[in-house]
Amino acid sequence: MRILIFISIFASSIFLSLKTCAEETLNVAVLVASKGQRSAYEHLAIQFEKQHPDIHINYLSQNDKHYKHSIHQWLTQIKGLDVLYWQAGLRLNQIAAQGLLEPLDELWQAQHWQKYFPKGIQAIIRQDDHIYGLPYSYYQWGFYYKKSLFSQLNITAPQTWAEFISVCEKLKSSGVTPIVVGGKGLWPIASWFDYLNLRINGLAFHQQVMKGHIPYTDVRVRNVFYKWKQLIDLGYFIPTMNNKNWQEALPYIYRDIAGMTLLGNFAEQHIAKKRSDDIAFFRFPQIDPNIPLHEETPIEIFVIPKNAQHKAAAKLFLTFVGRADIQESLNEELGYIAPHKQAKKNPYYDPHPNIEMKENDSGVAQYYDRDTAELMSIEGVKIMSAFLTNANVELTTQNLEKVRLQAFADDRVQH
Repeated sequence: MRILIFISIFASSIFLSLKTCAEETLNVAVLVASKGQRSAYEHLAIQFEKQHPDIHINYLSQNDKHYKHSIHQWLTQIKGLDVLYWQAGLRLNQIAAQGLLEPLDELWQAQHWQKYFPKGIQAIIRQDDHIYGLPYSYYQWGFYYKKSLFSQLNITAPQTWAEFISVCEKLKSSGVTPIVVGGKGLWPIASWFDYLNLRINGLAFHQQVMKGHIPYTDVRVRNVFYKWKQLIDLGYFIPTMNNKNWQEALPYIYRDIAGMTLLGNFAEQHIAKKRSDDIAFFRFPQIDPNIPLHEETPIEIFVIPKNAQHKAAAKLFLTFVGRADIQESLNEELGYIAPHKQAKKNPYYDPHPNIEMKENDSGVAQYYDRDTAELMSIEGVKIMSAFLTNANVELTTQNLEKVRLQAFADDRVQH
């Protein structure tokens, strides 16, 4: 009897050992900004493991600051992680150009993703005729405002710049400062430069500025700041908001101190639930009718590093995340929008019905800090922040140009 028991235990131990060996661990790095996001990724892992019980997802999660510091180490170490969260735009192009990422062209073709993701988004993740990422989330930027206040003042969401100015005048004449910007973190201020440049000069020009190919002293860039200065000089911004972040600026909307704030829809999870039914959204208004309404649409992607240890399993994971139903459920928890064309969109607040934001087929911008060089971004937002309190166009553009010459010292300049 003892011999049989021993054999049984021995056989069980062999079975467990074989099972452990058969199970593959996929190491995935994600940037997590909240408990809700952490929970969303955990649910994604559970869903994936149910369909692939031989693959275990091991997350390495970090906040924004630490993640952006760590990714360069992960990409260059001998044994890398298998899947990395990253961001489309220049940040993706830079690491792809260094040969640090696995091209995903064959995977895209096998999954027919060209049909399911907008062409504008595909262009953002393409470098040297290769696709290097899978888009799984994006968020749009626009104005958030309080519906009851607008209704009380007989204001409708503006579609043109003239209408926008009229809205600002009505708010100001009623004792409400039209615009609030939470400038403590500096980066939200850059959305104003991005959108004004997109609406005045168009996407192609904006991208050339972001790449450092056009001087900030160019008359077309100066015109952007003169348009911005118009709003500042008219007293449309709440002054000295550098001590408040964007979350702390939201109550100014709730309490009718300010009329609008320009933010991405990442803000929607932070808007108090008791206020949600009274908050609405409209896109940045048109300035030049000849310029298409390109949007600020930061895109979140998954990439596979060249030094990944389990590339076959990594591609299975991307294939799973590339499904419409998975993108739909993931983004519902993340509070973002699924880029897959067949996935249901989940913003809390739909755009105004008369100004519905179209599919991103014509091209999208990312964000100032995602689309330009790191030094340009760091110093640029500081200079733009100072512009809100001292709207000196010549000084501002000259200071930005000095930084551009440093940040893009090795690039040719288009004059």
